[in-house]
Amino acid sequence: MTRQPLNLLDHLHQTILQFLNPFTASLSQARQAHAQILKTGLSSDTNLTTKLLSLYANNLCFDDANFVLDSISEPNLFSYSTLIHAFAKLNQFGHALGLFSQMLSRGLVPDSFLFPSVVKACAGLPASKAGKQVHAIASVSGLASDSFVQSSLVHMYIKCDQIRDARKLFDRVPQRDVIICSALISGYSRRGYVDEAMQLLSEMRGMCLEPNVVLWNGMIAGFNQSKLYADTVAVLQKMHSEGFQPDGSSISSALPAVGHLEDLGMGIQIHGYVVKQGLGSDKCVVSALIDMYGKCACSFETSQVFHEMDQMDVGACNALVTGLSRNGLVDNALKVFRQFKDQGMELNIVSWTSIIASCSQNGKDMEALELFREMQVEGVEPNSVTIPCLLPACGNIAALMHGKAAHCFSLRRGISNDVYVGSSLIDMYAKCGKIRLSRLCFDEMPTRNLVCWNAVMADMQCMERLMKLWSQKGLTDEGWYYFNSMSREHGLEARVEHYACMVTLLSRSGKLEEAYSMIKQMPFEPDACVWGALLSSCRVHSNVTLGKYVAKKLFNLEPKNPGNYILLSNIYASKGMWSEVDKVRDKMKSLGLRKNPGCSWIEVKNKVHMLLAGDKAHPQMNQIIEKLNELSSEMKKLGYFPNTHFVLQDVEEQDKEQILCGHSEKLAVVFEGREISVRDTNLFHHFKDGVCSCEDYW
Repeated sequence: MTRQPLNLLDHLHQTILQFLNPFTASLSQARQAHAQILKTGLSSDTNLTTKLLSLYANNLCFDDANFVLDSISEPNLFSYSTLIHAFAKLNQFGHALGLFSQMLSRGLVPDSFLFPSVVKACAGLPASKAGKQVHAIASVSGLASDSFVQSSLVHMYIKCDQIRDARKLFDRVPQRDVIICSALISGYSRRGYVDEAMQLLSEMRGMCLEPNVVLWNGMIAGFNQSKLYADTVAVLQKMHSEGFQPDGSSISSALPAVGHLEDLGMGIQIHGYVVKQGLGSDKCVVSALIDMYGKCACSFETSQVFHEMDQMDVGACNALVTGLSRNGLVDNALKVFRQFKDQGMELNIVSWTSIIASCSQNGKDMEALELFREMQVEGVEPNSVTIPCLLPACGNIAALMHGKAAHCFSLRRGISNDVYVGSSLIDMYAKCGKIRLSRLCFDEMPTRNLVCWNAVMADMQCMERLMKLWSQKGLTDEGWYYFNSMSREHGLEARVEHYACMVTLLSRSGKLEEAYSMIKQMPFEPDACVWGALLSSCRVHSNVTLGKYVAKKLFNLEPKNPGNYILLSNIYASKGMWSEVDKVRDKMKSLGLRKNPGCSWIEVKNKVHMLLAGDKAHPQMNQIIEKLNELSSEMKKLGYFPNTHFVLQDVEEQDKEQILCGHSEKLAVVFEGREISVRDTNLFHHFKDGVCSCEDYW
């Protein structure tokens, strides 16, 4: 009579085991088995519960797994180990450490098989403090001498950026192998410790250990990551000279360094090796080749490598777009990007960010805003790299509402404290004339670097323009405060951008000689930005002598920039030196240079409008001109007449008035006609009650 219930129980046990087969069981079957275990009181069966735990963990059902563990009255080491191994394998490191802590609280002692998974969890977080505690537990339990435990601890210290602790432990390991040596050499390489990495490589031979391809690749990738580009290429050459054949990983890690060095000869040699070894089908290698040729300014080769691909890859597409843009071929990059999109290529966040950056950096601000909108429609979410690429475009054309939308997105995503996002917000608000918001962003940044200081110094420059102060003592003092506090309080050395901002502040306030003296005392050679800031102020203050000297400097630095010739011409014109004006313009003609038309941007109802001086292309231009003439007539009746002093052309007074009427800023003001913000190629303008915050032209 007793055999039948036992047979039924055995049959049920076998049925549940079939439902828990790790190779065939579905999640639904696992839950059915779980129900049967609870119903029949088999929770104490370690074999069943362990298999159930493993199935739940592998299906990422962590709550179910924890429930099973909690239902076991006396869980053993095997129960915990099963779940901890699964969590570590699935990169659920927090869960793994939580269970390990719970296991220890129950008085269970880990074995040498469990420690590597726990140490992996510490490395994956990374959590150096927890890692050291685990190391201490291993030492107390006598397992720290186990080779697997030692190897995992060395890896953990490296990943937790505790390279000295890793080396101390490495030196105590009695039997070192290639794996542990590779880990430490890779760790040294990623931190730029060239001597230490090469020394350990040399020591390996004394241990009768030969490096393998994995070790060489770790060094190459590490040095490239550390921006030690010459060392990266040198290791690749050493690897090849010692009889090892670089594989796809070696090549794709070394080519970025070749590109940064702009070593085209080396790049061509590596390309030849790729063809010879049949690595041309490796997508990572092809993308790296495209990137390398782009950095070496070889647009033809960039496109050629791409078109020789057997199958299109999004990484190669991104490299091609970036390479074309880097060489000034932004229109080609846009065309290629559109083709990829039309062909159904699954473009990722890198693709969209690359093309937005390309447009923003090459004067295609309207296109950058449109692409950003398209990206969101496509369901691709911006990140902390996309936002800093977009915001300069918003600032360039005073697209304040678009900039604010990007700011709100950054706040929602929790990336507004990112140093590059914050710096871009400072710059964007300053360029849009919102100085208080710009300063608020700066004050709220938890950490600041040179990029932030670049932005806030430019903020001071913008404030100087906006406030239209003829006595600038307070403002220049504040500028000096920020400039000096960079090194005095924050340990940051001023760069050329900061000097350019200070030169602008000083010279715009009439302190031209002080600005010129600062340039002469710069610790490095002044660039076109610095001299350009001084020349612009020479135009404002009609300083012919200094302006002529500065212009010559700029002609040497930027022989093809028409703006410098126009500024000098305007300086002469302000003094009525028309023969000198003609000489400058004749020089421009001989060089094939021409003045770019004035351009202003205004944002109305979240749409940005671009208005060019003298251009009739805007669909509402007839209404704008009609309203402008009406306003001009009304102003004359009230006794206000155009200030033709700002027309620097030798023409009749009536013609000067006509020239003023076509000014791009006026067209933008008339187009909107209320309290508005306008951005032109040089300044931000805030109009309120008929008054502009910078010099007007009425």
